Amino acid sequence: MNILLVVPRLNIGGAETYVAMTAVALKQLGFTVSVASGGGMLADFLREKGIKHYFVPIRFNTALSAWMLEQIIRKNQIHIVHANSAAAGITAVQARQRVRVPVIYTAHGVFGHNAKEMTINQCDKIICVSEYVRQYAIEKGFTANKLITVYSGIDLNKFKPDIKKTSVIRNNLGIPEEAFTIAIVSRIKNLHNKGHADILKILEKYSGAQDWHLMVIGKGKGLWKLKYHIWKNNLNKRVHCMGHIVNVQDVLDGADAMVLPSNFETFGLVLAESMAMEKPVVTYAVGGTPEVVDHERTGFLVEKNNLDELYRRLCMLADSKNLRIEMGRQGRRWVENHFDSKIMTNKLVEIYQSLGR
Repeated sequence: MNILLVVPRLNIGGAETYVAMTAVALKQLGFTVSVASGGGMLADFLREKGIKHYFVPIRFNTALSAWMLEQIIRKNQIHIVHANSAAAGITAVQARQRVRVPVIYTAHGVFGHNAKEMTINQCDKIICVSEYVRQYAIEKGFTANKLITVYSGIDLNKFKPDIKKTSVIRNNLGIPEEAFTIAIVSRIKNLHNKGHADILKILEKYSGAQDWHLMVIGKGKGLWKLKYHIWKNNLNKRVHCMGHIVNVQDVLDGADAMVLPSNFETFGLVLAESMAMEKPVVTYAVGGTPEVVDHERTGFLVEKNNLDELYRRLCMLADSKNLRIEMGRQGRRWVENHFDSKIMTNKLVEIYQSLGR
């Protein structure tokens, strides 16, 4: 089967990483795979893997992009179009109106907010990355029997712990060997969207957290505000801004736990990645996070905006290395059983084959 994966861009992000990982996995299974996007650093990665990339300016001109997709579909005798993100889904639906080919859409976030996004209901199958997203789509009026939950997968060969790296990472950052260290991995849109402000407040205000360290992995428009806040509150020696890191698994070994007090998550891929690295996770119970974290076994789910409870759960981890180790091991097993990329890929293949007959 010839599969065309479509995504607006190929910079680092949840949907983009999903597309790159899926493309490589499908190629290894013998599928002919190509990708259409507006470009980005992952496009070069795909070319190195022998996967053809087509430039299509999806976010800038839907009509032109739909026409370009039509030409790619016809030229390459594409059997399945698999779109990712609302813009890609809308574009693929328009192309489908001119060329008969099944279209699958993976919803990496909630959708159906306007008339354009409602056209995604014309897709043959809609994959939701969490049951939360599926139920949300049903409430929005999408056809229930088109919707299927397939959790995003983790490459367990890539995300695996290596305790020998811990000392090296901490030495490079100036973190004491025995200091309880938490990590947050996300785009920094602002200080509140992913909960950076909540973590900083704990480091500032709570007496038991005065020796804790924080690794901030990611960048975004809010980074300068974050750095100013760190400087203003004399947290420079305990908060380490590491910027954007492509292979985040290379630095997660430096942390004892991962925290993600987001306002909202449709799934929370970084939670699964951290658990694969045998890190206990602490997150607000929002959106799809309760489907990712097995509460009190692989980490803790906390009521949104409950800073005292967030601090209490982090204290439990700070006070017990044995608890961190046991939760980390449970987390790895949990990911192996539920979020292995092989599970996801096999389910995708089943969907492709059901539509491509």
